[in-house]
Amino acid sequence: MKLSHLKVYLAACTLVSLIAIPAFSQNTGNAPAQEAQAPMPITDVAPQAKEIAIYGEVQAVDASANTLSVQYYDYDSDSEKTAAIVINPDTKLENASAIGDVKKGDWVDVTYIVKDGKNMAKVVTVEKEETPAPDEASSQAAVPANVPPEQ
Repeated sequence: MKLSHLKVYLAACTLVSLIAIPAFSQNTGNAPAQEAQAPMPITDVAPQAKEIAIYGEVQAVDASANTLSVQYYDYDSDSEKTAAIVINPDTKLENASAIGDVKKGDWVDVTYIVKDGKNMAKVVTVEKEETPAPDEASSQAAVPANVPPEQ
């Protein structure tokens, strides 16, 4: 008896599977048929240049040529490199109003693209040294390092 129940159960499962699989694989009718879709028009879009970001120390500033020479560490090649960065009217300068405000020894964060073989800056951020507020500087200077704080 048990073997006949097993055969009936397997036959029922097979029948349900044969009915259910085609039902789930049918097109619902909400989307147009693949053949009826019009092909997408191909537009001529120029590929965008890849933006590159570096952080380094300014080695030289040439205000007449609108260029910066920035020494940075290239993690891909595991070496120090120097990049000549061109500043143009579209370049956004942060913490500097003009290229003349950038000095040798300043640390900069530069985002640029390579265009016509030149490194054209998009954004140049000059890092400012943080100076303690006057209250903090005077309170820190007034307490010698070897005196424990009052309790």
